[in-house]
Amino acid sequence: MGEPSDEETLDTLKSERSSQRGSGPPDLPPSLVKVVCADDLQQSPSRHWLEGCEEVRVLRGRSGAVRQEGHSLTIVLADRYASVRHLLLRRAQDAFVVLDEGSTNGTSVDGRRLAAAEERPVQTAVLEVGHTFFHLRTPARGARDAPTDERTGDPLTLNPEFSLTLSAAGRLARRAHDLLLTGESGVGKEVVARWLHRVSGRQGTLVAVNCAALPEHLLEDELFGHLKGAFSGAHSDRPGLIRAAEQGTLLLDEIGDMPLSLQAKLLRVIEDRRVRPLGGEREVPVDVQVIAATNRDLQALVAEGRFRQDLLARLGLLRLPVPPLRARREDLGLLIRQILREVPEGLAGIRFEMDALRTLLLHDWPLNVRELRRVLLAAVDLARTEEGKAIVIGPQHLPLTASEAAPPPRRAADISLSAEDQVLRTRIVELLAEHRGNVAAVARALARPRTQVQRLMARLGIQRRET
Repeated sequence: MGEPSDEETLDTLKSERSSQRGSGPPDLPPSLVKVVCADDLQQSPSRHWLEGCEEVRVLRGRSGAVRQEGHSLTIVLADRYASVRHLLLRRAQDAFVVLDEGSTNGTSVDGRRLAAAEERPVQTAVLEVGHTFFHLRTPARGARDAPTDERTGDPLTLNPEFSLTLSAAGRLARRAHDLLLTGESGVGKEVVARWLHRVSGRQGTLVAVNCAALPEHLLEDELFGHLKGAFSGAHSDRPGLIRAAEQGTLLLDEIGDMPLSLQAKLLRVIEDRRVRPLGGEREVPVDVQVIAATNRDLQALVAEGRFRQDLLARLGLLRLPVPPLRARREDLGLLIRQILREVPEGLAGIRFEMDALRTLLLHDWPLNVRELRRVLLAAVDLARTEEGKAIVIGPQHLPLTASEAAPPPRRAADISLSAEDQVLRTRIVELLAEHRGNVAAVARALARPRTQVQRLMARLGIQRRET
């Protein structure tokens, strides 16, 4: 398929603008994403659309097999901790009912194990089958397919909303449109910008500048450059970062922090593709694509008189939101694999204990992908024992505080527990009473990490006042 015509690109813009007015992206069927296997990070995440499916079974068998017969879908796992009859999802109007089919190791929903014969209706949830995690999503809106990372072959996202954003952004980048990436700090806006530069096909380099990191007088020189003698200390010509991005891409990160005086000069560069260096009398033509990024509400800054309306109109023709990590849990497997490929042991040399991986998948990640990366790389170093030995990451290796790692406790009356969990709950309550609520002492008595005991207390609905 060739590049879209100008008319098709304009249709894309109209579609995006209408979605921002409220019509929204298209409805999609429910989906079930195999996120990650604790024992085998080399298993690729995969998504299964549940269109027309009245029931879905997940069980152990030959790797990668997926069978659909009529309205029934069967997903077969290469997971020795799954059972030959394990999980059943049954359609119930706009949700699915989750049942465990008598498996050996049980099934958990959002970190809580299903009791025998329990039928739990869910719309969106993290499911555990053996040592494999799934993400169930219904309903969904967005795009079915996402662009692929040409370096790994993995999709860039399994989140439908983000798929729609990336697909539109990729089409526009290939036609040299200037773009504005929005989203919270740490969501990966620079990563998206670097991908957009690659798919744009531009021959130059990507040059990134953080508009919040430099004072105004230095930022102007960094961007526009200067001629020799323009000011004291200007001993030679300097082209500046805009011209350094010739035939490439200029990434203006944190553009909401750019001083107003520079915004006017930047607007002229974007409008005319010409730049005047400090001390110069002539403007120099430039061929750059501009990608701006911000975690600020630029419209609010316009209302406050701190950002130019005309610059926002020029950059924000199509705003591309990068969602926070908590809104795209189905992407955690992709991101974990991407980050851990960088360590010497690679994906084949690392596995997770279930408590650790559960913590990662249920954590809200307030600092987003940046926090995930920091936590994973620190965990690898903390879990590493000897050179060449396999790394097993446990909950004690995750640099998260207890309050961050543990889910909020549930009321015991709201929890249906298996016989095994009832015994464990009784034992922890007894030990808490014996040790006067000292969780560390309980952890020592159970020979478990303290953070694991705290998570067990939350999952089993144990309040300290019970002791």
